[in-house]
This record gives sequence, structure tokens and C-alpha cells, in this order.
Amino acid sequence: MDIDINHIIQQSLKGDKNFQEILLKRLRPLIYKNIYKYWDVWDTEAEDMAQEGYIVILMSLKTFDSKKNVHYLHYIKTKLEYFYKNQHRKSGFRTNVSSLQEALHEYKTASSLSSIERIADQEEKYDLMKSIQNLSSEEQKIIYLYYFYGQSMQSISMNLGIKYGKVRSLKRQALSKLSIQMCRR
Repeated sequence: MDIDINHIIQQSLKGDKNFQEILLKRLRPLIYKNIYKYWDVWDTEAEDMAQEGYIVILMSLKTFDSKKNVHYLHYIKTKLEYFYKNQHRKSGFRTNVSSLQEALHEYKTASSLSSIERIADQEEKYDLMKSIQNLSSEEQKIIYLYYFYGQSMQSISMNLGIKYGKVRSLKRQALSKLSIQMCRR
């Protein structure tokens, strides 16, 4: 049975720990949606930022003023947006492209490869990374989450705040593009 979000919010504001835990689970997609605006899916800092987001939500339960006629969801959405924007400014700017370029550079500069097979394997990885770089940012995120982090498409849908059907479509589209690009190489 699905509990009404307004009931969950009211109980969370009253301090009910069980409902606060439910609220955190319900707001998880909002957290990751904001994180992925500023950090790469594969960035290790993203998971730390998720934990920070949970803390922001819990703290906001104490600071929320219902007398101001603002719904809690609007309040927390705005609070998370500005929190992540400020954290991103503090940590320095990194884009998907720059992270991929760093990964490509690592593949290029791999030292002392001992056999032709290892060299061929590195070449394939390099070509794949270069091809992934040509995908849209949404396609890149889906490919990385699905293949590199082993997340299910349902989980990716929730984390990115994208409908499941769109995630499937984007994944299929990305694989098609990668297939074409890899065949050309």
C-alpha cells in the first residue's frame, strides 16, 4: 500500500523516525537528480553528496515553517538545488567531458604493456571511451550506471528522475550509436 506523501511529510515534521526514513527514500530521486546536474555519475564524490542531501532533508524538517504557506516539497526542492549548486561551486567545476578526457588520457598513457593482446585490449577500451564521449550526457549517465555500476534500469529511472520507458529507449539508442561508432574504427 502506497502512503500519501503529505501524510509522510506531516508525520516526519512531528519527529516520527519511521516516517522520516520513508521520506528519505521517497526523496532519493530528487537528491540524485540534483547531484547529476553537477557531478558525473561515476564520480566518487556523488555518493558523498547523496549523504549530504539526506542530512539537508533531515535538518530541513527542523527549520521548515508551515506558517509561510509553502508546501514542504517545494521548500526542500529549492533547498537541495541551492545546496548542491553551492557545493559544486566550492568543489570546483568538472564536466562529463573533462572526466572522460581524463579517463582517455589514462588509457593513452598506460605504460609498459607486455603483450599485443593487452595493447589491443587497451585500444578497444580507448575506442569505447572515445565513443561514449560522443553520446549525449543522459545517454552517458545511463551507460555508466547500467554497465559500469551494475544498476538496474528501474534504479536508474528513479535516480535520474526519468521515466522507465525513456531510460530503456535512451539505453537502446546509446548502444546503437556505440555499435555504429565502434564498427567504423
